[in-house]
Amino acid sequence: MKKKIIYMSCMALSFVLVSCNDDFLEVYPRDTQTEATAFVTADNFETYAWGLYSIFGGYSDDTLSDDKNGGNLTGNTAGSETAWAMDRYKVPASGGDWDFSFIRRCNLMLDHIDGSQMSEEEKKHWRAVGLFFRSHRYFQLLQKFGDVPWVEHVLATDSEELYYPRDSRDLVASNILRDLKQAAADIREGGNGTNTVNTDVVNTFLSRFALFEGTWRKYHGLQDAETYLQAAADAAWAVINTGKYSVKPSYDALFNSEDLTGAASIILFRQYTAGENGHNYTRRIRTGELTFEATKDLVDSYLCSDGKPISTSPEFEDTPEDTGKDKYREYNRFRNRDRRLYLTICPPYNTATTGGSVTKPEFTADPRDNEYINMMNDAANASWTGTKQLPHTNFKGFVCHRQPNLLNTTDGRNTAWGKSNMGYFMWKYYNTTTPALTANSDNTTDAPIFRYEEVLLNYAEAMCELGKFDQTVADKTINLMRARPSCNVAVMNVTEIKSAGTDWDPALRDGGYYARAADPVLWEIRRERRVEFVGEGFAFRDIRRWKIADLVLNKRPQGAWIDREEYGGSTTIKLQDINGNDLPSTERYGYGAFFGEPVGWPEDGHYYLYPLPLDNLALNKALEQNPGWDKTGGTEE
Repeated sequence: MKKKIIYMSCMALSFVLVSCNDDFLEVYPRDTQTEATAFVTADNFETYAWGLYSIFGGYSDDTLSDDKNGGNLTGNTAGSETAWAMDRYKVPASGGDWDFSFIRRCNLMLDHIDGSQMSEEEKKHWRAVGLFFRSHRYFQLLQKFGDVPWVEHVLATDSEELYYPRDSRDLVASNILRDLKQAAADIREGGNGTNTVNTDVVNTFLSRFALFEGTWRKYHGLQDAETYLQAAADAAWAVINTGKYSVKPSYDALFNSEDLTGAASIILFRQYTAGENGHNYTRRIRTGELTFEATKDLVDSYLCSDGKPISTSPEFEDTPEDTGKDKYREYNRFRNRDRRLYLTICPPYNTATTGGSVTKPEFTADPRDNEYINMMNDAANASWTGTKQLPHTNFKGFVCHRQPNLLNTTDGRNTAWGKSNMGYFMWKYYNTTTPALTANSDNTTDAPIFRYEEVLLNYAEAMCELGKFDQTVADKTINLMRARPSCNVAVMNVTEIKSAGTDWDPALRDGGYYARAADPVLWEIRRERRVEFVGEGFAFRDIRRWKIADLVLNKRPQGAWIDREEYGGSTTIKLQDINGNDLPSTERYGYGAFFGEPVGWPEDGHYYLYPLPLDNLALNKALEQNPGWDKTGGTEE
C-alpha cells in the first residue's frame, strides 16, 4: 500500500489516563484509545507516528513569510513589509512559537517503546522515528530561541522540571546531533514504505540542522563550529553516496506537479489529494489574492548564463540610467540570465489586449514586446519551461495583459491578477494544471519537503566552511544543478573565482558582504542556495545564521525599471532612483517603490534570537528573556 503524507484529524489519538490501586477496577473506555492500548504493537506505533508528520508545513504562508523576512520578497499592501526590517517585531504576549506540545507527543511515543510487544528491530526503528521528529521540533526551537528546556520524557502536570530554567544551546544542539545520528543508524533504510521517514530523510535533515548550527557558531562567535560542519558534510555525503538521487531536469516540475512520487530528486514530499487535503498557493497566484512580490535585490542575484554576476558579465545588457530610459530596459536586464529567474519571477512582456475578460490575447507588432512570450511558449524550450507560458492567466483563463502589471495605473490595462506595486510578480508556484476555481484550498500540487538539491548545497557549503571545497566538489554539487536545462548556467570555475578575489562581484564587495567572509567562492555557494530555494522558507534562517541580516534588510526594497507613461502617466505610481531616493511624480522613469527606508536591523543584534512570550516568563520565574528584548510586552506585527 502506497504511504502518503496526508494529514487528517483522525490521526490524532486521544488518551484517557486511568489511575486506580486495584488493577481489576481499571476498565478502559471501548471507544477511546489509551496509553495502555495505543502503544503495544508496531501497527499501533505506525498509526500514532502518522500524526507526527503534521510538523511538515508544506505550502503555507509561513514559508513565503520567511522569504519576506529574508529579503527575497516583500508584501504588497500597506504595512506589510517585514517587521524585522522596520524594527517592529515585539515581545509577544503569548504564543510566539514557544510551544513544547509536539515534544510531549514525541516523548509519549518514545516512553512506551521499551514496554511494548515489538521485536528489537521494530523498537529500534520506531525509536529512530520518534527521535527524528523530536529533533525536528527542537531544531525549530533552537534556531529561534537559542537556549531552550531539554525534555526527554513526558512530564507530569506537577513536575518540578516544568519550572526549570532553559538548558544551554550547547546541550540542546549536542543532544539533537546525538539523537539524529542514532536515528540514522537505527531507522529502516526504506522507512515504513514509500514517502516515509527513512535513512536518507534523517541524513538530509541532519545535514540541514548541522549546517545551520555550524555556521551559526562560526559567525556568532561560539565554540565547536567545526564539529557540526563536519557532521553536515558527512550526513550530506551519506545521501549523495547512495547514488539513488539525481538533480531533476525541470525546476518548475518540482513545485507544480500533481504527483512527486518517484521524482529523481525528491527525498520526502507532502502529498495533496483531491477531496482529502489541499492548499491554496495556485489559487492565490492566479487571482488577486497573492500578497507577496519579489525585490530587485533578488532579481539582481541571479547569474548570467556565462556563470558571472551581473556586475561583471559582458552578457548582462543593462544600460546606464542616463541612456537607458525606455520601457525595454527591464527586458534587457532579464536577457541571458539563469533560467530559474524566468521560472520564479515572471519575465516582462506586453500585448495589445485590453479589457478584463479576455481569453485570447492580441500581440503587438513590436518583437521586443514578445521576446519572453516567444521564449516561454516555444515548444523547443518545453524541457525547462514546464507549466509556465505567457501571457499568464487567472483561474478563469483570462489573460494578464502585461508584466509588470502595476497597481494604481490610469490607462485601464491593468488586471486584478498578476499584479504588484513594484513590478516583480512572483510566479514560482504558478501553473494551469491544478484546480483553482474555488477558494476552498483545493489545489493539489505536491510540496517538496526534502530534496536532493538541498543535500548538494549543504555539502558544498559545509565543505567550503571546512576549507575542503575544490573543483571536484563543485562538479559533484553546484555544477550538477547548473547543467539542468532549467538553469543553463556555465559551470563554476573555482580557480577563476579565487583568482578574481573580491573583484569577482564588485556589488558584493561594495555592499560590505565580503567583509563578513572574504572568500568569494563561499558567496557563490550562498548565491546558488538563495536562487535555488526562493519561496521555500530558507531565506530568513540563512541570513541569521550567516549574521548578515543588517546587510540584507537595511536597504529600501526596490522593484523593476518602470516607464510611468506606459501606465497612463499615473502620478500614484511610486518610483525611486538607484540609491533609494523618492522621485517626483513628474519623473517618467525609475525603479518601482512602495515602502520607505527601513528603520534597520538593531545594531546590538538582539533580533538574531526571538523573544520569549510574556505569559511564559510570568508562569516560570526561572526563565530569562533573550538579551536585548524588554518585557514591556505588545504583540508581533
